[in-house]
Amino acid sequence: MKQLLKRDHHGTAADQALLLDYQAAMEEKTEKAIRLEKEALMQIKEITAENAHLVSNLHANLGGLYRINGQTAFAKEHMEKGLLLLEQYQLLPSNDSLPQINNYAALLTEMQQPDRAISVLQKLARIIKDYNSDHCLDYAQVQESMGNICLITADVSRAKTHFKKAMKIYEDVWADEPELIEQKYKEIQELYPQIGIALAKGILASRRK
Repeated sequence: MKQLLKRDHHGTAADQALLLDYQAAMEEKTEKAIRLEKEALMQIKEITAENAHLVSNLHANLGGLYRINGQTAFAKEHMEKGLLLLEQYQLLPSNDSLPQINNYAALLTEMQQPDRAISVLQKLARIIKDYNSDHCLDYAQVQESMGNICLITADVSRAKTHFKKAMKIYEDVWADEPELIEQKYKEIQELYPQIGIALAKGILASRRK
């Protein structure tokens, strides 16, 4: 009589094997991407005004890949190099700065540095206001990012303030697209229970230590 595979809440042994294969494939893919980005950087012998934007993007890509790989120190190093180039060559007002700084702020939050993350986003908000306005989608996205960080740190009052600012802009910019406004409302509303669960897990984990 064949012995049945033992089942538990993680699934069958076959399920676990497939998951491990998938994780290994993803890790291999990430490692390959990191290698390609590093090779591209090595080919650039000198940073100039003409290629600074490209080099900044390569560092940002590397930072994101290292973050996916759980190598936060390398992620932080490359993200900061990318942002330093944007600042050095006066490229911070470019569209590239928004995702780069948002990703850097998210990494800082993961590294238990939320105050620094908020400070970085506040600087970005000032840049957007000076070079565009405080009533554009980029500004709204930064306000939303700050709201997310405040929620993660259980500062619900400040989170609401940032979300309200963001929603006011979304409502005005998307006045003719109510479905986008409704979708954004739902996204923000769904954050509250998700963050509540995450905070509860964090408290339980700290009590077990």
